[in-house]
Amino acid sequence: MSRWVPFGLVSCLWLWLVVKNWRQQHYRRSLWWLGCWGLSALTWTPLAFSFGGSHVARITTSWWSGGVWVLTPLEPASIDASFWLNVVMTVPQGMLLALNWPRLRWPQWLLAGLATGLSLEGGQAIGNALVSLGRWVDINDVLTNWLGVFLGAILMTVLAKHWPVKID
Repeated sequence: MSRWVPFGLVSCLWLWLVVKNWRQQHYRRSLWWLGCWGLSALTWTPLAFSFGGSHVARITTSWWSGGVWVLTPLEPASIDASFWLNVVMTVPQGMLLALNWPRLRWPQWLLAGLATGLSLEGGQAIGNALVSLGRWVDINDVLTNWLGVFLGAILMTVLAKHWPVKID
């Protein structure tokens, strides 16, 4: 049960931010914080999903601080369905980034993507160390989350050029 504590605590923060922004009628910002909660739910709970096959055993791993770490990027065995789903998982957050902060440009999108990937994997590392969360801390996830946010921001920018959106 204690393995759910980190997610429970961060969920309280996200809920507070969602409600605060909703009350201020910043609905898009509320969606941003809901997206943060969704990413937390996918990465900071003790429920791990694997979409990789038997080739996962060929990934170079290390055991450190209560969890499995993957520090070698882009090994052929690590580029599987999970790899691509990590990109897809963060595209909506990149879209919300560009929607909420339309003046940001690609260097900021890259930094936001990197911050997203590092936050998600850092949260897993902290969860592993504190409550044996049982999640893999994977450099490939940092890269794919980074890419997903960046692609989402590009996609929203292109969409907004063709279908202008009123910014509240």
